[in-house]
Amino acid sequence: MALFRYLDDDAFLIFSRKFRFLYEAALLDTYERFFSRGASFPTPQEVVHAIYDLIKRMPELLAEGEDVGEGLPDLVSKRRRRLKFAGEANEAAEAALRVASVAYQKLVQTGWLEEEEYGLRVTVDMPMGASLVMQLLASLKSDVSQRFGGVVVNVKQSLELAAKLQPGSSGKEAVDAAYAVVQAREHATAFLKTLRAILSDLRRVRRTIMESRSMRERVDAYFQEFIGELVLKDFQAIHTFNHPFRFKDHILDLARDISLDPEIMKMIASGYTENGMADTLENGLRTAETDLLSIQEVFDGIGEMFDRIAIFRRQLEQRLRNTVKYAEQGSSGISSRAASLIHRLHKVMDQRPALSEFAWVPLPVEPMRTPWSERHLAQPRQPRKALESMAVPPKVLDPLLALRKKLKKQYMERIVPDEKQLLQWLNNKVPLAVAKEARFLEIEDVDSFIAFDVIRRFTKPGEVPPSIAAAFEIVDDSQGHQHDSEWIKCGNFLIRRRAAMAGGVDAD
Repeated sequence: MALFRYLDDDAFLIFSRKFRFLYEAALLDTYERFFSRGASFPTPQEVVHAIYDLIKRMPELLAEGEDVGEGLPDLVSKRRRRLKFAGEANEAAEAALRVASVAYQKLVQTGWLEEEEYGLRVTVDMPMGASLVMQLLASLKSDVSQRFGGVVVNVKQSLELAAKLQPGSSGKEAVDAAYAVVQAREHATAFLKTLRAILSDLRRVRRTIMESRSMRERVDAYFQEFIGELVLKDFQAIHTFNHPFRFKDHILDLARDISLDPEIMKMIASGYTENGMADTLENGLRTAETDLLSIQEVFDGIGEMFDRIAIFRRQLEQRLRNTVKYAEQGSSGISSRAASLIHRLHKVMDQRPALSEFAWVPLPVEPMRTPWSERHLAQPRQPRKALESMAVPPKVLDPLLALRKKLKKQYMERIVPDEKQLLQWLNNKVPLAVAKEARFLEIEDVDSFIAFDVIRRFTKPGEVPPSIAAAFEIVDDSQGHQHDSEWIKCGNFLIRRRAAMAGGVDAD
């Protein structure tokens, strides 16, 4: 069974064998030349010709294999079954052509390329899985810089288009709004991936800096990779009109307003159904809600992502400051002065060998002085003082903080009712001799809605508290009509009293 569904089992095996750099360059060159644009179906001879030209341009690709030398002749493959050299062939040219043919066969055997016969003509194509992989690899090879301003503007414009829907709009406008919401969700997902890529690139820069073997390599890594590739581009994006924080609140407001407007949501759901993205109107409504919720989650969390990026950048900038600081101190330290003094002593000994045994310096090598104040030196330990009694000051309680804690406690008790409150609500709602259906339960206020929402989850086995299970039986009734009110829409369930059942009263 293949590790990836649309790739051969040995697809990545060739990148660990001989000529692995040639396979990488050949795949990228073949993809960009024949399969990245246009409907091109080259012949095997044309692909081998392209690999040969690559070896001719970059003979270092065969550094681990055969030495083909320099100055290879050109190949002629147009309208020919066999490849021929335009000039005089030599052993190096034959070796390069042989390596190109072997590389082509290996790419076919491992599933990166495939041959297909059209009558007497054989053409080469790239399978779907290999084409998708090469598309990503080509983008990594060409440019990995992150540009996210335009993405956020596209999300804003797409949501503004969807928010312009009015009752009675045409079907085409609903379809366009549905496409706009889907496009906004895709752009928001791409924007989140972009932020993660920036964090990953910062980690890569940190690893490069930490692995530097010399001060010069470390400084080069700072200025070339960190400052040149990340910091300058990031500052350029921040000071433009399209920075994400400029439209964050507006995008969140648009997504929430659209999701809370039932008329617009129905029209967007109909657009999902008409363009085939949903089979029913209800599924289209759920899909639209999911897409809008995804957009809100992305832009709710970009603050944390930017904070992480800022912290990472500050850490790297602090490392740069420390590097420059200690590099400046290196030339003025005691080691450089001692080296200068030793060189001077050697000159004295070389010039007057007879006095070399009696050579001495009348003054100390380094002046005996301390660069710190006496008051900054360590103080001796003082005798421990005895404890003295003193009045304990009264605790000062902030009234606003106390009120906040009290309100928070009341809020938590209200949104999470205890078993006593649930039993009281059930006793008020469920008669003694009948089974009460959820679709007939009335929800009057917020407390009643919270109690109903908690109780409807007790239909699952093992989740009913013991005190409620002893007094009531709550069973699911998926076949019955749904509870549909202004507060909630959910499936039906039945509530019976245990006392009525034990007394022999039939529950209808």
